[in-house]
Amino acid sequence: MPAKRSAFSSVDVVVWSGTGNTRRVAERFSEAARSRGASTRVLTPGTIGEQQPATRDLLGLLGPTHGFTTTWPVLKAALTLPGVRGTDAFVLVTRGGTRIAGKTFAGFEGTAGYLPAAVLALRGARIRGVGAVDMPLNWTVIVPSFDPPNVATIVERGDSQVDRFAASILDGGTAFKGLPQLMLGILILPLSLGYMLIARLLLAKMFFADERCTSCGTCEKNCPQQAVHLVGAVRRPYWTYRCQNCMRCMSNCPTDAIQGSQAWLLFYIWLVGLPVGALAAGALLDVLGVSDGAVAGVVQLASSYAWIVIAVWFAYGLLWLGLLVPGLRAVLARATLTRRYRRYRGPKARD
Repeated sequence: MPAKRSAFSSVDVVVWSGTGNTRRVAERFSEAARSRGASTRVLTPGTIGEQQPATRDLLGLLGPTHGFTTTWPVLKAALTLPGVRGTDAFVLVTRGGTRIAGKTFAGFEGTAGYLPAAVLALRGARIRGVGAVDMPLNWTVIVPSFDPPNVATIVERGDSQVDRFAASILDGGTAFKGLPQLMLGILILPLSLGYMLIARLLLAKMFFADERCTSCGTCEKNCPQQAVHLVGAVRRPYWTYRCQNCMRCMSNCPTDAIQGSQAWLLFYIWLVGLPVGALAAGALLDVLGVSDGAVAGVVQLASSYAWIVIAVWFAYGLLWLGLLVPGLRAVLARATLTRRYRRYRGPKARD
């Protein structure tokens, strides 16, 4: 039985993806639209401006869930994508599905879908749906990947979720999913903001390359944020604060050289907890002759955040330099659990 005709003749699916989970979802939605006679394009946020079509009936924005909310690149896309006003739009996010004792459990997206949808709505888009798709948990800097059979089971579940969501939207209807998750996501929004502003920076500086690194540049070339650079005479990868912890570098490294240092993360947490920012704020407030009020609050927050940024940057520099010393590199490279973790190879992952 042939598929119904799509209610939309031209569909743009804009996707930001790390290991390929969200890219697969974007392609599956696009295939569903094409099977119904629509013309479709799967674009990245950085290319849609140059490839804006003369007409577009439906806009989809897709991205992963990080810290129970959206990522900075997806939020930026919601704020800057051209041609939003008056356009029908939807937001679809991926979340970390898991398998325990033979049972599949849904992930938790929190505000990941509704936050960018709200931004698009404020910019004049007509939101037709918000949904979440379970794909294999891929945070391999913290936990190992599932084995291939479990990955396949979770992906199959995700494919079905995409198909149902696509049918609702392409039939001209609406599909607003995950409202209970949204309510809980709003309650823990301070935690999500803490992840976006602070924890993401610490996690970005966990990454390093061990002795198996061949300086091939795969991590630098594939990073969707241009956050990894081969630096120094040794041409070893260095992770900047642009890193969004998407795990593409770990997933695509041909020698599995990329690791995450849990020990160094604990060191960062201890380091940023030192009262250096508060002391700096106190000294500055003394100079300004201010002791309380809004100005004092802003100075204290800015000083504390500046200390986090500077301290973690400096400490990561020590880690990177330490990895240049053969004996110390051997110690640092083995003081991590990720050397024993199964890596995640995303379904239909793209470079």
